[in-house]
Amino acid sequence: MEFKKHKKEVILIVIIIAISCVLLLVNQIVFSKPARYLEITVDGVVVETLDLNRDTEILVNGYHGGTNRIVIESGKVHVSDATCPDKICIHQGTIEQTGESIVCLPNRMIAQIIGN
Repeated sequence: MEFKKHKKEVILIVIIIAISCVLLLVNQIVFSKPARYLEITVDGVVVETLDLNRDTEILVNGYHGGTNRIVIESGKVHVSDATCPDKICIHQGTIEQTGESIVCLPNRMIAQIIGN
């Protein structure tokens, strides 16, 4: 009886590991496109599309006069300054791969890296 119980647990663990590996492979395939552009939207409207190969610093005017300073350096993107009260967009750190994004909810700004 004990053996069957442990056998079922081992089978469950193996299935969970297999599913995790498949999801990891799918994730790598979907996001393996080279990062090319940074698309910035404010309140759902695209306000700027920037090339990641050019070092740039831009001030984005957000919702109700809020601002976010976005910096592109060596293909990596981060928010260096923001007028929002919680500064979560600054603390999100640096992004560089396709599909990654930085979000500032108070300013309704989304900076997302896109491929071709």
